[in-house]
Amino acid sequence: MTTLKREEKTPARQALQTFLAFVLLFLLYAIAVQVTEIDLEKLRSENRQTQLIGVLRFLADPDITNPDIIDPLFEAETEPFSLTETTVNTINLIVETIFMALLATTIGTLLAIPVSFLAARNLMLEVTSPLASFMLALALLPVGGGLGLLFARLMVNLAANFSQQAWLALIILLVALGIGWLLLRFGPAMMSDQKRSTGETAVTIGKLVLLILTALFSLALLARLGQTFGVWLTDLLNPAAADTSGFKLNFSFVGNFFKISGDFVSLALPTLTAVLGAMIAMLLGSRYGQEAVLRLTGTPARLLTAVCTFAGTAVLVYGIGTILNWLYQFDNPANWTTIPALVAGVALAVGSLFVAPKWPFRIGFVIYTIARAIFNTLRSIEPLIMAIIFVVWVGLGPFAGVMALTLHTIAALGKLFSEQIEGIDEGPIEAITATGANRLQTIVFAVIPQIIPPYIAYTLYRWDINVRMSTIIGFVGGGGIGFLLSQSVRLLRYREASVMMLAIAIVVSLLDYISSSVRRRVI
Repeated sequence: MTTLKREEKTPARQALQTFLAFVLLFLLYAIAVQVTEIDLEKLRSENRQTQLIGVLRFLADPDITNPDIIDPLFEAETEPFSLTETTVNTINLIVETIFMALLATTIGTLLAIPVSFLAARNLMLEVTSPLASFMLALALLPVGGGLGLLFARLMVNLAANFSQQAWLALIILLVALGIGWLLLRFGPAMMSDQKRSTGETAVTIGKLVLLILTALFSLALLARLGQTFGVWLTDLLNPAAADTSGFKLNFSFVGNFFKISGDFVSLALPTLTAVLGAMIAMLLGSRYGQEAVLRLTGTPARLLTAVCTFAGTAVLVYGIGTILNWLYQFDNPANWTTIPALVAGVALAVGSLFVAPKWPFRIGFVIYTIARAIFNTLRSIEPLIMAIIFVVWVGLGPFAGVMALTLHTIAALGKLFSEQIEGIDEGPIEAITATGANRLQTIVFAVIPQIIPPYIAYTLYRWDINVRMSTIIGFVGGGGIGFLLSQSVRLLRYREASVMMLAIAIVVSLLDYISSSVRRRVI
């Protein structure tokens, strides 16, 4: 038996490689200096040094009070101290910046938690499914989403008809809740281990549909009542506003919160219901498609796989073509939607006839790859660019900044959370799985307890980051203190800019101390 010996490097060869490496590094840094236009002569320029000293002196003397705090040290008589207009504006905007970061972090975290499981490699690689199961789930996706959107819009419009009179709407809401309680309390059980007859199954499905419609109507009506109550409360609290030392104390924000919350529910309910309906349809399609293909053998199983493959592929290609047509507005949309969907559906359906019907495809890996690609794409786009887009959508102000920070937070935390899931101990998962637990029970009892502490730590750290990002987003009109800071710098008002820089430094330091203290207690 012969073994291959690793070729030993001679001293001369090692010296040559080392020399070439140093030459390569030298050329690399030489190009970097040339590209970045480094010119040390500018550091020696007396004119630039004078300008620098002037700017530093302005920054060291922030325009916080009127007169300055140090004036009593040099003058015998001074006026009473009062905060300057710059200081008052800075305090208002730094508070706005903090709450922008708070809202973006909260919403982004809530949305990043569920999607992070889709990007966890150790959880998704084990997910397999026959081709018919996955394709039937894709085919039913628009059906479930369309029905959910239709029902939600009907209930929202119906609730709007009863929301003109608040007392009548409240009575109708109580009646709807009572009907929902009766549906849950009486009639056949929603879940049963015993086999149902056809009649019992139909009654159970009808009960479920009525329960869903009642829940949607109740939520829509509650949202309308929230809007009405918010407007009434705002009008009630506005006259009680007080203005002290330049700061306006007004508790009408409580009423505005109810109004915005109700408006958000009315706006998001159709979309959320459509997403939920699509997910339920995909779960049902995956389950029954797998059961059907496992019961069949031979030619019937292959034909079922081909039919499901045609339907799923056609839906997927048609959906992609519809998005492209909406984005680019093609002259002949059928060439990008219907025709490619039919051609791709037929081609893959024929190809599926040569695949074993029960072969477990790694669907989890596909979902994992797509989720990672989306996270990486969103993370590669700076929040500043996102803020520009949202400013065009919703206008100048902190709302655009919150939306930009939220989207970037979802991508950043989604990646961090998924990597934390990938690094958990596999022992609890194996122990829970050995007891016969399903996948959901494994995640709840083996995965979630291990990730709660780092999730809290990452969330607090992200809030700290969002506060700093809010400053930059303000430069493009995304709200917060950044817009005022950029304006002061452009107008060469360095004393005003110094006040804002000092406020940012204080807030970031305090948040860093608070978040580090909480992380130390949690972890």
